[in-house]
Amino acid sequence: MSVDVFQIVLWGTTALLLLALIIFWWRQDVRERREAALARRWSKATTWNADRTARVVRVARLTSGVAWLEHEDVEFEVRLPDGLAGVEAGCYLHVTGWAPAARAAKRGRTVRIGAENVREAFPPETPAIVDRLMGRGDRRPGLVSRLLRMRGL
Repeated sequence: MSVDVFQIVLWGTTALLLLALIIFWWRQDVRERREAALARRWSKATTWNADRTARVVRVARLTSGVAWLEHEDVEFEVRLPDGLAGVEAGCYLHVTGWAPAARAAKRGRTVRIGAENVREAFPPETPAIVDRLMGRGDRRPGLVSRLLRMRGL
């Protein structure tokens, strides 16, 4: 093996390893940015919402265009807007007008919420992601931190 072939193999392998690390870090950064944006949307819907009648409610059942929501022992149907994609059972919906509708449902009235009251949809894993980003949930350590036994990496 000549010196030229050795250097080509050495620098080629080094370049491939660096490229793999850059791709790994880039993908992790994209995932973290997506999760941070989801957590920001969740906090705007739950904590920083000026509408006191709005709630983020879990979807119990789903049929075509209609979802049954449940929260605090109240369950009733909500019409879904056409532009809302990816809604399935277990997802969360940000619904305005929930508080008066829940009071009416507890009194025994039949209540239906229209599609105009549904503001946003969140995937089922959103509360766990928000808890993890806020430091409350279990954070699975990454590969490097497991190898080096350091939690912060």
